[in-house]
Amino acid sequence: MKKNFIIFIFIFMISCSNNKGVYWCGDHPCINNKEKEAYFKKTMIVEVKNYNKGKSKNDSEIERLMNQAKLDEKKRIYNEKQIKKEAENEEKDLAKRIKIEEKKRIKEEKELAKQLKIDEKKRIKEEKKLAKQIKIDEKKLKKKETLKIDTPTENIEVYSEKFNDLVNKIIKRNNSRPYPEINDIPK
Repeated sequence: MKKNFIIFIFIFMISCSNNKGVYWCGDHPCINNKEKEAYFKKTMIVEVKNYNKGKSKNDSEIERLMNQAKLDEKKRIYNEKQIKKEAENEEKDLAKRIKIEEKKRIKEEKELAKQLKIDEKKRIKEEKKLAKQIKIDEKKLKKKETLKIDTPTENIEVYSEKFNDLVNKIIKRNNSRPYPEINDIPK
């Protein structure tokens, strides 16, 4: 029984001893537990390589690999932070440009609205001027309603409304002649 007890204690001590193994995350040793857990979640594999004290060459190589992995991890984290900062800066710049463009658009719309109002006022003013001018012209035409033409044979009264029609008839009739006959007035 003593032998069994001693063997049991010996096995227990061996199993409780610190295992000098290194966890590997793919092609490099894991830097810390976070990286080990992240790699495990990603691939569901974690390799453990034994750490042998007898091989000083492997010890220095493992240390070198560990240091290199730490540096690589720091560079990766730094690069991720830089990329994140650049993305945030680009988003801010884009938001600023959008705000500036929106302000410009609103300003242009206001200017166009002002210009439309000014143009509308000018148009109304011109219409009023034209209406006044038309009234004045109508008054002048009413004063000169009839036009008397004395010819050697008879007197003809021509109203101003029919005058243009008469002129057109005379022009049509005289187009085919080599010279116009001015005294040829239709009745």
